[in-house]
Amino acid sequence: MAGTLIYQLQLAHTFQRRFDSEELGRALSESHIYVISRRPQVRLKEQSVMFHPRRIQFEVTTKANSKASHVDYSLDLAHEGLQQACDFRTYQDGSYFSFRLGAALMHGDSWALAALCSRTKDEISRQEVMYIGMAYGKNGSSNAWHRTKRHEKLQRIYEDHVDGGWDIFVSAYEIVSCERAAVDHIDDSEGGNPLGILDEAEVFWDRRGERPSETAVKLIEHSLIAYFDPPYNKTLNQWRADDPTAEMRSMQNAGFRLIVVHLSGYGSLARLHSRQVKSATRSHVILHDIPPVPRRPVLRGLSAEMVSGWRASLLRLDDVEGVIAEGELSDIVLHSFGERAPSVRKPPEVDLDFESDHRTLEEREEEFKRISTIEAQYAGPDFDHETGRFSVGIGLDGTKMHWEVWDQNRLLRNGVIMGPPDSGKTNSLTVAIFGYLDSGLFIPWLGDGGGRHNLLRKWGRAADWIASNPRELELMLGAAVAIAEGRRTDSAYQGISRKTPGILLAVEDLHLALDNAPHLVEKFERLSEIGPASGVATVVTVPDSNLARFGGSRKLRSNLGSGHRQVFGIFDGDDLFADLEAP
Repeated sequence: MAGTLIYQLQLAHTFQRRFDSEELGRALSESHIYVISRRPQVRLKEQSVMFHPRRIQFEVTTKANSKASHVDYSLDLAHEGLQQACDFRTYQDGSYFSFRLGAALMHGDSWALAALCSRTKDEISRQEVMYIGMAYGKNGSSNAWHRTKRHEKLQRIYEDHVDGGWDIFVSAYEIVSCERAAVDHIDDSEGGNPLGILDEAEVFWDRRGERPSETAVKLIEHSLIAYFDPPYNKTLNQWRADDPTAEMRSMQNAGFRLIVVHLSGYGSLARLHSRQVKSATRSHVILHDIPPVPRRPVLRGLSAEMVSGWRASLLRLDDVEGVIAEGELSDIVLHSFGERAPSVRKPPEVDLDFESDHRTLEEREEEFKRISTIEAQYAGPDFDHETGRFSVGIGLDGTKMHWEVWDQNRLLRNGVIMGPPDSGKTNSLTVAIFGYLDSGLFIPWLGDGGGRHNLLRKWGRAADWIASNPRELELMLGAAVAIAEGRRTDSAYQGISRKTPGILLAVEDLHLALDNAPHLVEKFERLSEIGPASGVATVVTVPDSNLARFGGSRKLRSNLGSGHRQVFGIFDGDDLFADLEAP
């Protein structure tokens, strides 16, 4: 009687953070095997983030190895739902990120995002296996001693890699299935328990608990360690048929001479390799046997001298690369960044303000819809020439909202209107333009940064200039800068009046304008700096305060944000205000 044990492992989650003993236990509580690995640091460059319709573009920097030079990779995250994306932030020197997707918050490791967007590009996804251990798994019996030793090993790896330019990862795997075949790779037959393959004693799988047995977990741990030969594992680094472990003897006594362990690449972003396994792949198929004598003296893998062709074909032992390829082509599941991902994935040093909001996602989505559909309750133009104020509607708290055209020194204010798509930015800008027109002191110059708004139909009779494409916007911006520069040196200029009107430069979707024409950033910077004293006010709409929305210019963001800021449909407006005020 001869048979084969076939196990499959699937990734639960890959963590990139430092753990204390308790948190490590929580991270591994749902898994059976864990792998500690390393790779050169991957860091996301926040200033590189650019939002496009249904796409986020960004850059990461990393090394091929610890001694190589840094290389930058430009990547895209594309999806239909990303038209609601905004407020992209990075933490811990670019190792962690977050962004909003409607009412939800997406966050996770920058390495995982880069690996996903690069389709697990080798230079980004490869990780070297350093240690493999047992986690015992769901309802397992991991005791205090095992938990302590596990944490001590991880801490030693952390300490050995501090300040070395490495990221350390802990990947938790579940053993999801066990198959028993009444055939193996050898033509002959030998003694053994003919009922062993039925596994009625549940030695190799706990059918009632629907989980692997302790013997199974130990066999798989041994198989993986012998295969990868990690440097921090000091035992089980060889699979010796001539010197079997207790679990190997149990396998042999039950009639199993071959074990196949499939480390599935489904849902995994890491390409694992080691000093023993040179090829970095997402899936690995591990084969070990306990054949009868005579056998080849090997330290791992198959030691049987005569392998049956048809039996090997039946078990797909002659097509290991094909099995691995299936894992390589499997869909990569974005389960690492949403609310279903483990909460313990976030490093404790990362402070996500969103976490203080204890409402459910459904409650936040409901409020988002409510905010997004609120009408301004605009009662008509009411510009006050003495204060330079006009009302723009009613706020959520029921109080009247005002726009101040100038400050106490009669210097014009620039303005930023923020909010995700469909949150009311355009309506707010429309009301503001009416206020400026009602003053009789401004002529409106209007720009459409993304070509999404029919400004000519709406403002054709009221606007002095409408720019509906990047070239027209460049001409308009150049003219506004020239007028502002001229007034700065004109001693006769005494401020705006009906005779010498000011200019309101209002741009819808500034971020799209700068995305299409990044060379305009410098002109916008200059105008936002000299315009207020020269009778030119700049008002723009953007989805959020991310620096990329302002062409990567802190100067432009600060110059525009020092005046009016209106936030629609975003729940942490105070933090966005702080961004705008940052120098």
